[in-house]
Amino acid sequence: MIQCRPPAWAFVLLAATVRCSGTPDAPTGSGQADAAGGSDASGQSSVDSSMNGGSDGTAGPGPDGGDASSASDVGSASDSGGVGDAATASDGGSASEAGNRADAGSLGDAKPPSKDACATGTPIAFPGAVGFGAAATGGRGSPAYHVTTLDDTGTTGSLRDAVSAGPRTIVFDVGGIINLTSALSCAANLTIAGQTAPGGGIAIEGREVSFSNSSNEIVRNIRVRQGTDDPDTGKSGIAADSDMNLIFDHVSVEFSDWDNLDINSGGNVTFQRSILADPIGQQFNAHVDSTPITWFEDIFANAHNRNPLAKGDTQYVNNVVYNFQAGYTLGDTGGKFMQDVVNNYFIPGPSTTNSGDAFFQLGSQSMYFEGNMLHTTKGGTLNGSTMALPGGITALSAPYAPTTSSFDSASAAEGYAYDVAHSGALPRDDVDTLVIADITSLGTSGHLWTTQAATGLTNGGYGTLAGGTPPVDTDRDGIPDAWETANGLNPNDPADAILYWGCTGYTNLEVYLNQLADSLM
Repeated sequence: MIQCRPPAWAFVLLAATVRCSGTPDAPTGSGQADAAGGSDASGQSSVDSSMNGGSDGTAGPGPDGGDASSASDVGSASDSGGVGDAATASDGGSASEAGNRADAGSLGDAKPPSKDACATGTPIAFPGAVGFGAAATGGRGSPAYHVTTLDDTGTTGSLRDAVSAGPRTIVFDVGGIINLTSALSCAANLTIAGQTAPGGGIAIEGREVSFSNSSNEIVRNIRVRQGTDDPDTGKSGIAADSDMNLIFDHVSVEFSDWDNLDINSGGNVTFQRSILADPIGQQFNAHVDSTPITWFEDIFANAHNRNPLAKGDTQYVNNVVYNFQAGYTLGDTGGKFMQDVVNNYFIPGPSTTNSGDAFFQLGSQSMYFEGNMLHTTKGGTLNGSTMALPGGITALSAPYAPTTSSFDSASAAEGYAYDVAHSGALPRDDVDTLVIADITSLGTSGHLWTTQAATGLTNGGYGTLAGGTPPVDTDRDGIPDAWETANGLNPNDPADAILYWGCTGYTNLEVYLNQLADSLM
C-alpha cells in the first residue's frame, strides 16, 4: 500500500506533488518501469497520461525504498567547482554564451497535490515526450553513471564505458567534444542525459553512434557529428537497426556520410525537437525502413533527399524541411503504409531545383494530410501557401494514429517559429547556429556540403564547444547538492536519487534531469 502526504511548500516540484512511503501494490500498472517500455498490440504507447507531455497525477506509484548501491565508485569526482550562473538557450544563442551550468534548485513552483496523484500507470519517458517512442523508460531506477572525461578510452568515466551496459542513467561532469576512435555501440536500457554537461554541452564526433540491436533508450541533448574523420563512408551518424522503444529529444545530427539517421526494422521510435542537417557523402538525412515512427517539431535542412525516407507507418507533425532537392519521400516502395502528415512547413533553398518535389516518389499510400505549407518566394517573410494532397495518395478523413490529435500541435507557421527557436541540442553551438541562419534566410542561404570543413567553422568545420564546471554533487548521485537541499533530499545520501518522487513513477534523479532539460528551453 502506498501512503502519500503533501510535501513542504518550499519544495520545488515538477508533476504530482506528493511523497510516498510504504510498499507499492504489485499489480499491472505499478510505476515500476518495464524494461521494454510498454505498448499495446498496435505498437502505440499504452501510457495513461497524455502523450503531449506531463504526468499530472496520472503516473503510477513506484517503489520508494530498498537498498540502493552508491554511484560514488563510478567515474572520478572533481572536488572543485561551484554552481555558476545559468545561461539558458531560450534565445537560440550560441554555446559560447553559456556559462557554467547552474543547479536546477530554483526551477518551478510548488503546487498542492493532485487528487489523482497516486493513480496507477507507467509514466511516459519524460514530460513532453510524444508518439510511438514515448513509453521508453531508459535507465529509470538505476544510479547515475558519471562521464568524467572527454577521452575515448573505454575505461571507467568514459562515455564508451558508460554506454557499454544498462540499465544506466548517464550524466556528464564534463562539457565539450568527445572524439571517437571507433564506432560507439550503445547497450539497451540507457538514459543519456546530455543536458547535464556543463558549459556548452556535449558533442560526439568522428564515428557512428549505434543503437542497433538495442531497445528502451532515452537520449536527450547530445550532438552527433560523424564527418570526414570517419574513414568508413558506409556508416551513418546514428544507426538504430533492429531496435524497439527509443526516444530522441533535442538531438542534433550533422555531417554524416551515409545518412544522418538510419533505422532499419524494429519500431516504436520518436525523434522530436531535433535537427538533422548538412549530411555529406550521400547527402541524405534520414532513412527509415521501420514502423512505427514519430517525427515531431524536427528540422530537416540542407539535404539532397530523405527528409525523411518514410518507409513505415509514420506520424510527421510540425516539422520544417529546408533547402531540399527531394523532401518527404517513400522511394516508390511496394509497401503500404499509414501516415499522418500534419502542419509541416517546406521551404525551398538555394539547392532546391523543383519545389514540387517537397513530396517525392510517394506511390499509392494512405495519408491524413492537413495544414501543410510551402514557402513560395525566396527571402522576405514567411508567406507559404497551403499544399494540396499529393497525387496518387488515398486521403484519410482522420489521423490513423490515435495519439496524433493529442499532440500539442501548432499551425505550420507557429511550428516553424517554435522549431527555429528551440529544436536541436541546447544550448545551440556554432554548427546548429549556422543551420538556423540558413533556414531563417527563407531561401537565400544554404549549401549541400561535401565536407564539414567547407562550412568554414573552427576545428576543421566541426565547430567548438566550451567546457565548464559541474555543480557540486557531494554524494555523486547525479543530483546537485543545492537541488537536493531545496527539495528535501539528503546531499550526503546517494540512495535517495533512485527513490521515486511521490507517486509519479519518476525517480528523484529523473525529476531533476527533466527540470534541467526544461530550463534550457
